[in-house]
Amino acid sequence: MATFGPQFGDDDKGRLEVEPHGPGRVDVFFTPSEARLRAAGRFGDPTARVLLLRFDAKKESTTLFPVNTMPTSGSFLGPKHDPIISIELVEANGLASIVDDFNDSEHFVLPTTVDEVEMYLNECMPSGFTKDPNFGLGLDRTLTFIIQALAQIDDIEHLRLTDAKTLEVSRSEDGKTYEMGFQLFDELRRGAGRFDDKARMSSRKKKKQLAYSNLLHRLDKDTFPLKLFEREPDEIAETIGRTIVDAKLSENDRAAVVGLAKVAVRSSLNTQRGAIIKLHDEIELASIDELIAHVEAKLAVKTSEPQWQKLFEANPFILDMAFNVPVLMLQGQAHVGGKKLTGAGEKITDFLFANQFTDNLAIIEIKTPGMPLLSSKEYRSGVYGPSPDLVSAVTQVLDQINHLQSDIFRLKALNPEHRMESFGIRGVLVAGVIPEPARKRSFELYRSALAGISIITFDELLAKLRSLRALLASDLSA
Repeated sequence: MATFGPQFGDDDKGRLEVEPHGPGRVDVFFTPSEARLRAAGRFGDPTARVLLLRFDAKKESTTLFPVNTMPTSGSFLGPKHDPIISIELVEANGLASIVDDFNDSEHFVLPTTVDEVEMYLNECMPSGFTKDPNFGLGLDRTLTFIIQALAQIDDIEHLRLTDAKTLEVSRSEDGKTYEMGFQLFDELRRGAGRFDDKARMSSRKKKKQLAYSNLLHRLDKDTFPLKLFEREPDEIAETIGRTIVDAKLSENDRAAVVGLAKVAVRSSLNTQRGAIIKLHDEIELASIDELIAHVEAKLAVKTSEPQWQKLFEANPFILDMAFNVPVLMLQGQAHVGGKKLTGAGEKITDFLFANQFTDNLAIIEIKTPGMPLLSSKEYRSGVYGPSPDLVSAVTQVLDQINHLQSDIFRLKALNPEHRMESFGIRGVLVAGVIPEPARKRSFELYRSALAGISIITFDELLAKLRSLRALLASDLSA
């Protein structure tokens, strides 16, 4: 049979030595077995005797100095839980004392022999600790996560467990000792035990299913039909935990979370309605945030008309905000002067909308944020005329409205799947950004005087998105 690492016989036991140091204090030293010292190349080394344990009755404390006893390790006989050097156990009346009635002198009941030390380790050491000196004492290997957490704190060298605390923690004045209560330690220990038990149970179930699916189901699918993996109640909740760090989720994790939410939403409405509504609001808020970021990024660089059209096609509700009534987008790049909406035609508008209640049509033409809205030169003092580009764009929209009005009956006949009316076709032009303060008045006067056509700027659309985002955020926090 294969073996790994150095193998030792029954004589692989180290030696304990007890040394009293005045009233109320006893030190216990440990020397590894000769077999381990030889394996480590330190046989006969006088420094191979290390302090392992200290009883201090005056401080009502027992201090462990956990030691690495693996001879193949580079830190042999060094701190087992580096950088933690010691673990102090402080309990009121943990070490008994007796007062002599004759002369009022105090005597302490401490382990003074090797047998008494071994009895203390076996019977008095708290759960969660290694009790065999040959393994260097210290925390049980299932609790090394505690040491790993403390190792992230600069300058921490000692751990103190005390019955003077419950769930709170603190740091000593010199910054070298981390203090916690026995109650918190026990909760961590029991929690770790539950995790380990559930992990082992889950592993057994997965192995059982793996064997069933591959050994039995493959042999006879009728006798051994494929079974779904059954989960224990609260298993998913405990796996996820109370806090989810999205940055650590893989794409498979995200897909699983979304898929689980999708299948569970209907069955969870009765018991989790409030949480589901909040989830819906969070999704909407995240979508708005992403959209705002996209619009801001496109405004910061020179973006072509087709690129803006593609963004609005993917997010048509941005253009909804150009209207004061609910609308439905019928077609992007719609042919309004010819045959079908999606076929060849003489006149093409960027977007064709219809009022959801009256079916009245509206067209939207998209330009770019960089399109000038006003002439560069003053016409009169403080008065600026519309730019040639803006006048041409307005004329283009008017021309599209005219063709749509003229061809409405043919379009309705060729597109029966759409409900369309031409009671008063509206035109919307998305172009430019709000001019500088000295020119705002001229721009507002011009666009307010237009009949049947509205001009909205790209920065106004962005402002509407931000207002919608603020509204959603306020509802979410309420």
